[in-house]
Order: sequence, then C-alpha cells, then structure tokens
Amino acid sequence: MAEPHPASETGPAPADGDRHVYGRLLRYGHGMAWLGAAACVGYLAAALATAGLAEVLDRIITAIQNARPDARWQLAGLIVGAVLLRGLGGMVGDLSLARVSFGIVHRLRCALFERLLDLPSAFFDRSAHGHLVSRITFNVAQVRDTVTDALKTLLEEGSMVIGLTAYLLYKNWRLTLVFVVIAPAVGWVMGYASRRFRRISRRIQNSMGDVTQVASEAVAGYRVVRTFGGEDYERRRFHAISDYNLRQNMKMAVTKAGASQLVQVITALAVALLVVLVFQPAIMGGMDAGGVIAYITAAGVMLKPTRKLAEVNPMLQRGLAAAEDIFRQLDAPAERDDGDLEVRRARGHIEFRGVSFSYERATTDSLADVSFVAQPGETIALVGRSGSGKTTLASLIARFYTPSAGQILLDGEPIERYRLGSLRRQLALVAQHVTLFNDSIARNIAYGELAAAPTAAIRDAARRAHALEFIDALPAGLDTTIGDDGVLLSGGQRQRLAIARAILKDAPVLILDEATSALDSESERLIQAALEAVMRGRTTFVIAHRLSTIEGADRILVVDGGRIVEQGTHAELLATGGVYRQLYESQFGGKPPPPTAAASPGAPGGAGAAAGVAGAAAGAAAGVAEGVRAVDAAGAVERTVPPAGSGPRLGALVSSWYEPAATRRWLAPVGRLYEWASLRRRERYRSGRKTVWRAPVPVLVAGNITVGGNGKTPFVVWLARHLRDAGWRPGIVARGYGGRAAHYPLEVTANTPWQEAGDEPPMIAARTGCPVVVAPDRVAAVKQLLATHDCDIIVSDDGLQHYALGRTIEFALVDGVRRLGNGLCLPAGPLREPAQRLASVDLVISTGAPAGLRADELVMVLRPTRLVHVYASFERPVCWLRGQVVHAFAAIGNPGRFFDALRDLGAVVVEHAFADHQPLQMADLQHGADAVIVMTEKDAMKCRDLAADALPQSIWYLEIDACFADYAVAQIDRTLAAAQILQEPA
Repeated sequence: MAEPHPASETGPAPADGDRHVYGRLLRYGHGMAWLGAAACVGYLAAALATAGLAEVLDRIITAIQNARPDARWQLAGLIVGAVLLRGLGGMVGDLSLARVSFGIVHRLRCALFERLLDLPSAFFDRSAHGHLVSRITFNVAQVRDTVTDALKTLLEEGSMVIGLTAYLLYKNWRLTLVFVVIAPAVGWVMGYASRRFRRISRRIQNSMGDVTQVASEAVAGYRVVRTFGGEDYERRRFHAISDYNLRQNMKMAVTKAGASQLVQVITALAVALLVVLVFQPAIMGGMDAGGVIAYITAAGVMLKPTRKLAEVNPMLQRGLAAAEDIFRQLDAPAERDDGDLEVRRARGHIEFRGVSFSYERATTDSLADVSFVAQPGETIALVGRSGSGKTTLASLIARFYTPSAGQILLDGEPIERYRLGSLRRQLALVAQHVTLFNDSIARNIAYGELAAAPTAAIRDAARRAHALEFIDALPAGLDTTIGDDGVLLSGGQRQRLAIARAILKDAPVLILDEATSALDSESERLIQAALEAVMRGRTTFVIAHRLSTIEGADRILVVDGGRIVEQGTHAELLATGGVYRQLYESQFGGKPPPPTAAASPGAPGGAGAAAGVAGAAAGAAAGVAEGVRAVDAAGAVERTVPPAGSGPRLGALVSSWYEPAATRRWLAPVGRLYEWASLRRRERYRSGRKTVWRAPVPVLVAGNITVGGNGKTPFVVWLARHLRDAGWRPGIVARGYGGRAAHYPLEVTANTPWQEAGDEPPMIAARTGCPVVVAPDRVAAVKQLLATHDCDIIVSDDGLQHYALGRTIEFALVDGVRRLGNGLCLPAGPLREPAQRLASVDLVISTGAPAGLRADELVMVLRPTRLVHVYASFERPVCWLRGQVVHAFAAIGNPGRFFDALRDLGAVVVEHAFADHQPLQMADLQHGADAVIVMTEKDAMKCRDLAADALPQSIWYLEIDACFADYAVAQIDRTLAAAQILQEPA
C-alpha cells in the first residue's frame, strides 16, 4: 500500500501522523547517522556536566561545613572541567546537528524542485503558481526551523532534562516523584497546543501561498494594473490576504506564549512543592544541607530547559505542517514515462486514431474522435474559432496530456511506447506565449540539450529567424541578458528568439502555435519566408488565426467543438463554402458567417454547430450536478423558506460538524474515545486476534468514512452496472438501514417492503437488476448470496468498517464540498474512523467537487436523468421543473445537494429536510391538491404504501445517476485490473 497521505486540513493531525512525517523528514539525512549520534553524545555530555556542577556545589558546601580548605584546588578543577566538558559537548552537538539539519533541508529542497520538473501538465493546470513557489521558499524555510532549531532544542534541552532528572533521582527518588506527578498536566498542555499549532500553521502556509500569488500577479501584470487603474483593487486584495496572515501569526504567538508560560508555572509549582517537602525528615532521608541545596539548584535549573521544550512545539508543528504539504507534492504521481523505445531521429509520420480528450474537472471533451494522418514532411494547418481544441491537439503530440480515448502514433508506433525524452527530442515548439529566461540571448536560443551548440550555429539560427538585426544592435550582442521572461525585448523580438530556438533544435516535427502572432507585417513576411524554408522536410503543425499565413499548407484541418469538421487545401475549402469559408470571409471583409445557433445540422458547418450546442448543454448539466448555482432568465433564483411544521430539520449537532467555528468542543473527549475504539477494533482484525472471513470471489466495498450523504448508493448502482457490462455477475449486500426484518439474511427485490429491507436496497435491486441480500452481518449476507445465486463478484453497499468481511478493493466516498467537516469522530464530528483511514483505501471517490484529501482521488458527478411519477410510473423530462414551485422532500444524509440540484434545474424550491432514512408520513405530504412534490428516489420507496388518492396528483421522484469522466473510469478500471477483476484499459 502507498505511503499514507497527511491528515486533512479540517482536523487535527494524529500523533502517529506526526511521528510518520518527522521520521520521513529525518530519512533525508541518510548517511549522516554518525553525525546525529555525535550530536546526541555531545548534548548528553553537556547535560551531565551541568548536573555535575550541581554536585560540585554540594561538595563545596560540605567542605566549608567540615572546614577542609585542602579540597579547594580539587573543587576548582572540577568546576573548570565541568564547564569545559559542557562547552565542548555543546559545540560538538551544535556543529554535528547543523551539518545534519542543513543537509536534510538541501536534499529536501532539491527533491522538491526535481519533483516539480517531473510532474505532469495537469498538476500545473490545477495548482496556483504562487503556491508552488511558496512551497519551495516559505514551506522549506519552515522545515528548516524544524530540523535545525527545533531538533537542536529537542536534543539539547531534552538531554538536559534527562540528565538532571537522573541526577535528582540519584540524590533523592522520593522528592523526584513530584516531577512525575506534574507530567500529565504538562502533557495535556503540550497536546492541546500541538493541535492548535498545526491548524494555525496550515492556515499560515496557505495564506503565504496567497500572498506570493497576489504579489507575483501584480508584478508580472503591472502594465495591466496601471493601465486599467487596478492599483486600489490590488492594494485591497493584498492587504486583506496579508491581514489574514497577520491574524493567524498572532494566534500562533498567543498560543505559544500561553503554553510556554503555563508549563513554566506548573514546573515552578513543582519546585515550590519541593521546598515545602525538604522540611519533612521522612522524605529527606539522610540528605545534608549541601545535598538539599544541590538538589534544589538542579531542580531550578530544569525550569529553563522545560520552558525551551514547551517553546519548541509551535516551531515543530509549523515545520510538520510544512513537511506534510511538501510531501503531498513529492507524493504526487510523476508524469508517466513507461516507454522503452529510443529513436535517434524519427521520420515524422503522425497518425491520430479516434482521439478524444478532456481536461481535469471539465464536463465536456476538448477533442472528440479526432482522426487524421500527417505524412513525413507535410504541413498541416489547424484553424478554427478560439477554444475549438487546436492547441490541445498539438499538446497531445508532445504527451503533455494523455488522450482519454484513441491513439496517437509516431512512425507507426504509439507515442506511449517512446521514452518521453526520446519523443520530445523529435519535436520543436514555438508557442503563442513565448517563455524566455533571465539569461543571455545565446543561452535562451541554445537552451537545455542545445547548450553545447557552437556560437556559429546559434548565430545562424538567429539569422534565419531574422533576429540578428536587433541582436547585433545590443551592447553585448548574443551575451546580452534579457531580463525576467525577456522583459527587455519587444514582443516581436521575443518571438523571433523562440523561432531561432526551434530552428537550432532541427527536430523532424515542428509545432507552430501562433508563431507569428506578435510580429508586425514586415517581420511576419520575413519570418514566414524563413519558416517556409525551415519547414521543408519536416512534419509541421501550424496553428493560426490569421488565415493568410496558412494558405500554402499542404492540408488544412478545420476544428470546431473538438472535432475535425472539414479538411482540404485552401482552395478546396473555399470552394465547399463551409466553416473555413465563413472564417475566411469574416477576416477579409466578406459576408459574415451566420450565427452558430442558427446553423442546422444538415448545413455546412452545422454538425460542428450542433456539437457545440450539445457540448454546452452537457456542460450545463454537469454544472448542475456539480452544485454550481444556475440562474433564471431574470438573473436570480428564488429561495423559499419552508413553512413551519414542514418536517424536522437537521439537528444543530449535525450542522455543527460542518462549521469549524462550532466544533462542539465539549463532545471532543467522547470523539477521541470513539476514535481510539475504532482504531483498536480495526487493529484486532488486522493483527489476527479477530477472524476475517474471505469469500471465494472478489469483494468490492463502497463505503463512507463519514455518516453519509456522500453519494454512495448512486456509486454502488454505477459500479454494479459497470461490472455487469464487463461480463461479471455481481451480487450486492447491504446493511438495510431503517428496516427491521423478522429474520436475516433477507433476499431483497424491487417489491420488498422498505420496513423490512430499508429504503436503499429495494431501490438498488430495481436500478441494477442484481440479486441483493440484506443483513447486519455482511459475512452471513455474502454466504447467503453465494449459496442461492450464481454470483462471481460481490459489491458491498457500505461496510467499510465491517472488518469481519475480507475485501479485495475498498472505495471510500466523500462529499467534495463538505469534505470531512470538522475532522472529529462521532459524536463530536461526522467521522466514523480517523481521517488517516483514507490513506489505506484503494480509491477515494469525491462527489460533486474535488475534496483534496488525496492526490489521486476521482470526482463523481451526480446528474439528474429522469423525473418519474411515484404512483403512475410515467416520466417527464427534467426540464419540466423549470419555473415550477415544488415542495422538495429529502430524508437523506445531505439534503442540501438534492435541493440545489432542483434549483439548478430551474425549480423554485420549498425545502422539507428530514433525518436520514426517516419515513415520510401522510401529513408531511399534504400541501394542497395542486402542489408539485418532488422527492428523492429512496424516499419514494417509503411512500409506496401511502394512500395515493389522498395525496396531490403531481408527486414525483428525481432519478439521479453517477457519472465519471473518461479518465476516472479508466482509473477505476486500472484499479480493478490490478486486482485481476478487469483487463487493463487501453
């Protein structure tokens, strides 16, 4: 199993999580263990020397009392020796630890930067660049504090406390028990402070990322800021973020000061108690005056190291929180490079076979079923409206992204077979947004693997790109430093340097993405001539909005809505009168193209228009499913307050679980006890102390880590259908919440009364057509299912915590918006198990939006598909709800999502929320004969036995289906394939 992921930001990190993170941090010090040992020995020697000084004090007083002046030289020597030993030990400890800690930070920073170079494009798409920079600068600085100052304090002051405690035990073990008594109080203070420090540290880290992001945007876009008068807006934006950071740092300072002083007061009280006890002969034993003074002196010396140890906690928690964030990036999956094929120079034959692709979190495909062949040396032009997928198509060739369907071949081999380095050596790219570095012109042209190019070759590439005319005019010529991103050059000059870089690379495949967009007409004419010479003998893809620049292309592909709707030469496409002609006429003053919405599928370009409309509709539907609030034609959505008595609302306790400001702290101890019990129970099964029964067929568990409302049931329906489509014969077991059967296991069909089976199992049976068995004991349910049905795979609806049943794969469902609430266990929070449990499941399915709990989590969209009459069983399209005032009933774990889905469909909603699995009564549904009632599908199961003639005629349930993007389905299939349940997807 993979390394556990850090705890969620919503809750406190467990102590074993701290040890794991700190242990992983120290592993970056491999090869330096002897230095760590030297530091420990040095600090321990210093601690023993400090205790020795107290013993010397005892001997001085004894010598004075006994009038022994002959001992003065011996005692003076002991003092000097102890001081020298303490100094030498401290120096050895400091220097050894400094080398270890700075070495760890250096290795960590390098590993973080190297990982940044290996991460896929999708990671950068979803990450704010300011946060990435802040991670390398600010977060690493926090880790430096942890492995330098914090570790130094822990070793040095910890050794001091250990040494002094040993001395005190040696002098008088009875008195020393006082310090043992205060240990729980000190531990409680430190534990509470640790949890608060961790929460605040995460907020500080995130706010520093925001500070970096806003500052970098303002610096990079200063021209736009000043041109459009954005100074006040940026000022307010930065001040707000910085003010938030200030408040969090002050909270950290207050907690640090309070905890430190409280620990020191507790320790001082212990010392005061010692003074009282020294007058008790029974406790003092045979200690003389010198021994008492030495003992109290040593106890007093412990105040300082104890206070230092208390002060190290905030520093340690800041570093651990920063390390968690750093390890999250280090654990992010690297760009896949599974190929083993090396080629020195490709011919340049490129083929797209049914390629489709969609970006992460996108609801529609950017490319759909794209197929074409580019012959070696052929120039292919890609044209179309903005956002049609041209740049995406070019990005797939370089494997910046992986198609969700189809294949791309280079010289007859799938590009996945090539090693990434080998594949990209065959490509040269000139992008619309040129990237230059704060270095010389020569190093920007001869960048990366081109660095060894001779000066003559660099000058020749610059000449062919028509860049020498301005380069030679600069004071240092090719050695001129051009500033951050080439800020000292004009846009046209920067683009010519990028073209020179591509010319120098001399790759067999050339991609020009708006390569002449920043040039004036004269420069464009010159560079166009240069590019035509460069493109000879190379497979070239030219992405252009200016159609005049691609008239000489061998073939033009017209892309619209992610599809190739036309292809041919310039003359052929003009003759057909389709989309290309419309684009051409709009640029050169001809008749403007008709509006896209008016195009018919049968007309030229109509297919693309229809696809665009269909894509927009799909996007809207996905937006509904993801909880994005839709608006009506007037620009607003009415939210009706439910009338009194419309059904019990969710309890204040449950609501507080998802409000960090109201975490029900008085229940936190009970939550800790529940967490301890759940961990202990799981450990009994894992250690073999309790029996785990394993079925002879694969068992897939889809369960919740919170108390529900995560979309588990729609996922179970989707998973069962998916397995059945793949040729399996799935059976389903469930707990049957809300039902009370006379005997278990109970076989369930679509007609089984909900009072016996619960509200979910009959619905699952109806939706899947699979055999379903209900029992509190999942093992008994599976045995019954296998005995009575020909099932070759089992899906468990919930049961993540039912450890008696062995499982092949675990899916954990979480709500993408509510996430883990306050991060506490029941009843203080919504968690059935501690958050770190998510690190051990095979896949985390996040409903509605990314929860950010694991880097590899998948997003599931819940999409309304049908509106079905509860009693008459006829249907209406979901668009019928638009403008309707509906009474919405939901007795589910997260009724808010259901209400929002109705609003997003255009309904005006009167909310009626009930507790999960609560049956609806006849009185609940009495809202007038003309009322429109819409409920969830599982609530409809509980209304089947109500008198239909006494209810409103318009009473419906909304059917919801789980939907996944293609990449998510592929990931699920890969997980199943790893367990030998499905074949590895292509």
